[in-house]
Amino acid sequence: SSSSSPPRPSRSLIASSKPFSHRTPNISSHVRGLAWGSASNKKRYPMYDQLRSTAGNENTAEKVLAALTEIDRMLDVMEPGTLALSFNGGKDACAVMHLVRHACEFHRTHKFSHVQPIWFKNPTDEFPELIEFVQQQAKQYFTHPGGLRSMDGKPLSRLWTLHIASEKDFIHGIGKIQRQVPLRCIVMGTRRTDPGCGKLSSLTASTGNYPPFLRFNPILDWSYRDVWDFILGCELPYCTLYDEGYTSLGTVNDTIRNPALRQSHDSEWAAERGAAVEDARARDIVPFLALAHNVPGMQAEAEKGGSGSYKPAWFLMDETKERDSRMKNARKTTQTRGETAAILVIGNEIIAGSVKDENGHFLITQLRELGLDTIEFSMIRDDIDHIAATVRRLSDTHKYLFVTGGIGPTHDDVTLPAVAKAFGCGLQTRPEILELLHQYLPNEELNEYHLKMASIPQGSQLIRASEGADKWPLIVKNNVYVLPGVPEYCRRKFELVRSELKRAPFCVAKLFLDAPEPLLAKLLERTDAEHPQVDIGSYPIMGNDKYQVVATLESKDQYALSACLKHLQLTLPRNILVHVESSAPQGLMQQAESLWSQTLSAVKKVKGHGKWSKKERNTPPGGPPPPPSPPPPS
Repeated sequence: SSSSSPPRPSRSLIASSKPFSHRTPNISSHVRGLAWGSASNKKRYPMYDQLRSTAGNENTAEKVLAALTEIDRMLDVMEPGTLALSFNGGKDACAVMHLVRHACEFHRTHKFSHVQPIWFKNPTDEFPELIEFVQQQAKQYFTHPGGLRSMDGKPLSRLWTLHIASEKDFIHGIGKIQRQVPLRCIVMGTRRTDPGCGKLSSLTASTGNYPPFLRFNPILDWSYRDVWDFILGCELPYCTLYDEGYTSLGTVNDTIRNPALRQSHDSEWAAERGAAVEDARARDIVPFLALAHNVPGMQAEAEKGGSGSYKPAWFLMDETKERDSRMKNARKTTQTRGETAAILVIGNEIIAGSVKDENGHFLITQLRELGLDTIEFSMIRDDIDHIAATVRRLSDTHKYLFVTGGIGPTHDDVTLPAVAKAFGCGLQTRPEILELLHQYLPNEELNEYHLKMASIPQGSQLIRASEGADKWPLIVKNNVYVLPGVPEYCRRKFELVRSELKRAPFCVAKLFLDAPEPLLAKLLERTDAEHPQVDIGSYPIMGNDKYQVVATLESKDQYALSACLKHLQLTLPRNILVHVESSAPQGLMQQAESLWSQTLSAVKKVKGHGKWSKKERNTPPGGPPPPPSPPPPS
């Protein structure tokens, strides 16, 4: 570093002594107003043209162009030397690094050498393959002839490595950099599907104890598929761990191969891959898989003779399983992974009250019978932006999301485009649906409205009945099941997935109580706190001369339910409890009652409420000693 003061940006916002302090009000909107003006970007980027030329990559190409435009405008605002790039070798970091590098090539003042790369590295637990890859990329892209050199004249990498083992290390590291260079903004590869980033904006200011700087996220709304379409379509290098079945890289302690990519028979994998590629070439609709035969990872796998038991990362079709490579997610089983569901009913006619909703109640009852807990139920209008935002929120929160309505051919049927927008993917015309339309309408010429029904979110799964006349498929995108709005059709399509949704049933007990609800409130509240595995509810009954309240107990754990029920039976006055109904098996109920009675008796005696007899105190745990043997005969 030179003795002179570092250069400062010319704009008044950046030229202040503390330009990006988190105490400055509305800083994000202020900077966004400068960087994201109304002027259009007329630049032509070869990277965009390369993706655009591949059929099926048009949606990803538009996202690439949007990201390049945002980066270009950020370069306009930031003075050279004030921008940093977070690079850890992951797929998202690779995508952002090449976007920034490409934007700098066509900027009037910035060069890529003006951008400071930073590696936030785990000091002890990084993958050796990832370390090697980062070092290779640093040598290729972060080293230039006019840069730093070693004592023997060899060029040195500009990559700044910060060892981060805690949040405190990150705060200290950023502060250390800012004391040496005028760091104002860090470009990051954060995506909205990352944990805790659902409400993040593309440009945010640091808060709390962090030093003042901006976080810039140019691929925030990219999907998992967008990232791989970009990397494979532009033939960009990536870490070899992704060839081995890893989809999200952490440390060696918390990262495993994604179970969804496990391949038991390599011959089946080869046949599946070949069929997918040939199908893609013939129909020109699956560029994501069609690119796979040209990328380095596939060639390396072929050279190994197909010895691997996991497919490469880009074969993951269900994007919600991306982070199953992380141990804390992969350890969760289907019984503990939040078996919750949400229902979204779409239609102006439903909101206006002109049509009564039947699908919502049907789905609630059916999911309950199957052992799924419906946590949220929403009704919204036919508004594509509102639907997309709701689908994104609900699909992130719940294991399953069931959407009904809005999948027809008319102008107000916008559900499928909204689902595509929610996951950041484009629409794909599926030949299977076009063929069905030809079968249903043999004497009609297909028009644009028919084609609309065949255009579904890219990468969706089509589930069809193996028997019967109704061959129209159910559309499933990730964890979103898109059902028709007509009740009869909705029921038919739900039957296609009924068997795969079945889980352990709910156990339910009902207590019919002859007492007003306020008198029972304290007891039920205390019981609910003491039995966290049981959901307790109470419902007043009007006009019944035998009981006034029905208290319900629900749980997946039959023993927990039985224990809670027995507790209430012992606690409630006999003149209040009218009768009990329970779905738990009788044998199990009797076992639980016996166990509960023994436990309660023991607790009372320990607390002094009962007295141990002299015989009980002197009796060893194995029972009374046997009587003495008689003396041998003389």
